[in-house]
Amino acid sequence: MLLVLALAAVPQAWSQEKALPAEGLSDAQRVDYRKLMRAYLDTFRVLGRSRLCGYNFEAEPFFREVARRHGEKSEPVTIAGLAFAAGAENLVLSREVDPTPPAPMPCDVVQYMRDMRLPELPASLVRRAD
Repeated sequence: MLLVLALAAVPQAWSQEKALPAEGLSDAQRVDYRKLMRAYLDTFRVLGRSRLCGYNFEAEPFFREVARRHGEKSEPVTIAGLAFAAGAENLVLSREVDPTPPAPMPCDVVQYMRDMRLPELPASLVRRAD
């Protein structure tokens, strides 16, 4: 239930912005990056869980948006794939990827997550067009 509340509290939108590369970020940007990765973990875990619960939310647009924001072979795309698989197969991710895994979301709660969106990119991570 806490995950539901946390996801609802995150500002959500399909963004047209691209993210800065993870290399060379300042300390403050790294904090924002870790928060964004946590939000991706939570979002893709719910998308995978929807498959396990028989709802099969459309996950492909979410994967495409993460790839567009960060690049096809980026860490965020890898994390999204791992979180989706963990949710779909009821697996726990390694502590390196997910140091504080949440309790599995019950299927009767997952059905209410159908309209979720990816979190917005934090302003500190938006690549500026020069």
